Amino acid sequence: MAQTSDSSKWVPLEASPDVFNDWSGPLGLPKSLTFQDLFSLDSDFLSFIPQPRKAVLLLFPSRGKLHDEREREEKDEEGKWNGEGVWWIKQTIPNACGSIGLLHALLNLPEKGPDALGPDSQLMKFKSASLPLSPLDRAKLLDESNFFSEAHLSASQSGQSSIPDDLDVDTHFITFIEATNEKGEKRIVELDGGRNGPFDRGQSENFLEDVAKVVQEKYFDRAEGDTNFNMIVLAGHPED
Repeated sequence: MAQTSDSSKWVPLEASPDVFNDWSGPLGLPKSLTFQDLFSLDSDFLSFIPQPRKAVLLLFPSRGKLHDEREREEKDEEGKWNGEGVWWIKQTIPNACGSIGLLHALLNLPEKGPDALGPDSQLMKFKSASLPLSPLDRAKLLDESNFFSEAHLSASQSGQSSIPDDLDVDTHFITFIEATNEKGEKRIVELDGGRNGPFDRGQSENFLEDVAKVVQEKYFDRAEGDTNFNMIVLAGHPED
């Protein structure tokens, strides 16, 4: 497992498309999709991201005003999700937020079609086994699954950054997807294993542009000048 002498903490994943593709490829990442950097929130840049656009992973500094505002949101339940069909898991392993974010992106892909997980893939087998379980029981099942710890270990060693000596990090990965609520409306849903469940971030008319608005207003604008952010999108392959 990707652990040190402190067996409760994993080595954090590097925010890198190569690392994410290395993690997910052997486990069932559809060949139609790839993880790639999202360098800008500018609408002109976003328009060049190939279709389909399935998920955005955000690494952000979980500290200061930004941390406090997210705590307030959770307490006030202002983004409580009303709908079915969104797969979500509670994070119980410290520093595993990168791998949890990848699960949230991949296990919410369509059930059928070219962008679906293969029925015999490790990810699809895990999803099928986890569906009847509560979020905490899903976390227990995940903790007992060798594929997860092995994938995290391999990916954490494949990045270009050196493994930090101090594993007490205050950056955190979350995932944004598009889902349909109980009223039939398309919504931006934030998935974070540290919350109490899926979090509704508002209407989705253009997935990437609407995620960009959420990131700007709810993350960048609350970060008090902190620039320790990174974004990666799960989308179609860029043209050569």
